[in-house]
Amino acid sequence: MKKILPLTLIAFLIAACSSGLKPRNVDQYYTSTGVEKYFLSDIPEWANFSQSAGCFRTKGIRYFDINAMMKSYSLSYANATQVQASFNEEYLVAKKQPNVTLTLKDEEVLFFKASEKVNSKITFFEAPAFKQIHLIWLDEALKGKKQEDKLKNFLQSSTQDTGVPVLVSACLTKQEIEAKFPDLAVKVISAEMFSIFDDQGEKQPSLHINLGAFFKADQRLIFYTQEAKKNVEDIRGNYKVANY
Repeated sequence: MKKILPLTLIAFLIAACSSGLKPRNVDQYYTSTGVEKYFLSDIPEWANFSQSAGCFRTKGIRYFDINAMMKSYSLSYANATQVQASFNEEYLVAKKQPNVTLTLKDEEVLFFKASEKVNSKITFFEAPAFKQIHLIWLDEALKGKKQEDKLKNFLQSSTQDTGVPVLVSACLTKQEIEAKFPDLAVKVISAEMFSIFDDQGEKQPSLHINLGAFFKADQRLIFYTQEAKKNVEDIRGNYKVANY
């Protein structure tokens, strides 16, 4: 016995043929795994400002909900921040490619790639294991040639014989630092590592980083600046401030 198609189905097929419906691209059927819940909303360019450094940060950095990541994946603050930074290392490069628009699928691939790297102990920033660390505020050198020359001279001074230098920037990404200062072959803590969450996963009023999560308790941290007389709000942790 022949089966009779319902009138509604027949009507739908006729309408589809007459309207020229075409199959959608496979990517349009992509179903998210839900990692977008870890992506914070983009900070408006006018608000992405560091009061301590006196600069506007890179517009395109993707900041994560560090608290949600800590809870979902049982990550420490340091590792959650490393995932954010590793993600941005490739994300910012991909965004600059001509005629490339990153989809949610692309961002998810980068997210899981960054997570796998951190799980495999491949981190964005690997803290030196030396007893004394010289953290140097890089953003002052962006104010002019005089400040830049002062920084470069300090990096070549005998002071560095007593500790390992690490440049700290709330303004620039690692790629921007390497492009602007190609001759400064030292480790950097850059803007990709900053967060509005503290090391307990609590929201704070501004982007910052807690150094204590990346260095050991028995390491001596000295934060060198050209002008500041006290602890910088963006840089938190147990460290001594010194001028150079």
